Amino acid sequence: MAVTPTGSPAWVRTVSHTDYGGDTDKQNYLSKGVIDPRTDVGAEAWSRIAADLSACARVAPFATMLIRMNDTSPAAPTILACRMMTGVRLTSYEGNAAPSGFPSAVRDGTGICTITFASTYADPYSVSGGLSMTNAIATATVSSSAFGTPVVEGISATQLTIKAFDAAGSALADQTISVDIYGGG
Repeated sequence: MAVTPTGSPAWVRTVSHTDYGGDTDKQNYLSKGVIDPRTDVGAEAWSRIAADLSACARVAPFATMLIRMNDTSPAAPTILACRMMTGVRLTSYEGNAAPSGFPSAVRDGTGICTITFASTYADPYSVSGGLSMTNAIATATVSSSAFGTPVVEGISATQLTIKAFDAAGSALADQTISVDIYGGG
């Protein structure tokens, strides 16, 4: 039995177990157990699976990106990889030439970039939901030439600004940064 989720997409963060076919009052047919518990899923187990799935959907990042700042020869940051709830791109692209459905990025100064997302995205079931970013976590990668600390300095519904600094607080050029972006309702 296939269950098509209802309600808003996961990044809107309003899903509950009922959106995935779970129901606390769900019972097996005629109150009989499953025929083979090693291969069949009973009503109680299905409700538990739906509750676990909705919990995962509420805390999963909307997007995870790997970004390389281009400061030596000033240019838009390069998005090395981008995994979103709506699609995955493993082929790099320049931030000022973002493919359809993926975020763009602009260089704002040495070690500083702003990433811009669309205001609405559609899930694989063609259900649209607005994006309202609530949190982002940036991490410097080991491959960076000088290890620094990236900071998410500004965040709005569809934009976030990342700055890369060294221990003394000076901007770092050409950093490679990983960032997890979380959406909310």
